[in-house]
Amino acid sequence: MSPSSFIIGISLVGIGFLTGLSGALIPGPLFAFVISDTLKKGALSGPLAIIGHISVEFPLIVALVVLGLELMKAYFSQFEPLIYATGGFALILISLFIIKGAAELRSGEDEIRGEMRVAKYNSSILAGFLLTAFNPSFIPWWMGIGFPVLFNGFEQMALMGIFLVTLGHFLSDFAWYSFVSFSFAKGKNFFVGKRYELTMLVIAFFLIALGVLFFLKGATGYF
Repeated sequence: MSPSSFIIGISLVGIGFLTGLSGALIPGPLFAFVISDTLKKGALSGPLAIIGHISVEFPLIVALVVLGLELMKAYFSQFEPLIYATGGFALILISLFIIKGAAELRSGEDEIRGEMRVAKYNSSILAGFLLTAFNPSFIPWWMGIGFPVLFNGFEQMALMGIFLVTLGHFLSDFAWYSFVSFSFAKGKNFFVGKRYELTMLVIAFFLIALGVLFFLKGATGYF
């Protein structure tokens, strides 16, 4: 592998990682369950739930590659501007939700924690599967953000690009939810208050920048 290919590969893993955080950082059903399950079972709840989460996402990505790899170039060429423009807009929009969530987190912290206690599952893996498969925002996220990022990886390095973006995406899920679970298990709550707010803001501003680049690429053909 040439140095330039190595750099591109690392950048694709990074893009997959950071865009993956765009979904993981927003408190939702899976986030709420992991907190609740961690308080009952310990630090392994997060990684186990993500195994269930990935068991939904992985077949979706494999189906896209197996069923659509031969047609992907033609499809990508035909709809490239729309895919990038839509993906860029979605990234900007979800970044605004992340910023809004960061601002509201401290004021609603007690209420959020109360809601987290209602999630009850016997299996952390099964819960991760169900809360992903039946999450109304799952398909819109993949249509608006996930697929454009995969297409970008395919454009850069073909099948290897898809693999690297997917690797980064899965690593982001494991890293974030392992951190959440570990933090709550230890009782330190590293991800609440100022630290969590700052983390979300940093990621949100990165995603806004990436979203602007995607949108300009789709709208103008540059980049």
